[in-house]
This record gives sequence, structure tokens and C-alpha cells, in this order.
Amino acid sequence: MEKQISERSPSSEGNEHRAYTIRILEDRVLRLETVAGGLSDRYEQLRTEMRQEISSLRDQMKSLETKVDNGNRIVNGKLDRLIGGRAVLTAMVTLATSILGTGMVHFALSLSTH
Repeated sequence: MEKQISERSPSSEGNEHRAYTIRILEDRVLRLETVAGGLSDRYEQLRTEMRQEISSLRDQMKSLETKVDNGNRIVNGKLDRLIGGRAVLTAMVTLATSILGTGMVHFALSLSTH
């Protein structure tokens, strides 16, 4: 089998991994909340520990979401600069072609009149 070469940037792979981790943490929180809700008063200490873990997981999720958002902002900024650079280059080539084309027409006309 051939290995496929990934054309993704390391930051996009990191963002995908973070998004996957967030989904896993969300599933874990949901399961823990369901179990904690079903415990009777007899298991108050266990319920307290579970709520602390749920809180910790939510904090981890928020941190990861912030990192994903920051990564996306960086990637989008780089894309904007790249697209802007291409637009400037295209405009310069178009302008140069126009100037050279107009100059060649004048040159050809001046040669034909002499």
C-alpha cells in the first residue's frame, strides 16, 4: 500500500485533533451527568466528585475550543494575506500587460506610417 501524503498544515491537524477531543469530552460529560442525576442521596460524596469532574471536563473543553478558535483565526488571517497578495500580483500583471500592449500598438502604428 502507498502512504498518502497529507497536504494539511500542522495547525489544521491540531485543530482537528482538538475538535475530536472536545467531542469525546462532551460525550463523557453527558454520561457523567446522567449517572450523577440518577444517584440517590445515599451517594452524595460520589455525586459531588462526579460534579467536580464534570466541571473540570467543561473547563478543558472551553480551553480546547479557545485554542481551536485561535488556530482558525491564524489560518484565516494567513489565507486572507495570501489571497490579497495574489490579487495584487494579478493587478500588476494586468497593468503591465495593458501598458506593454498599448505601447506595442503605438510602436506598430508609428512604424507603419513611416
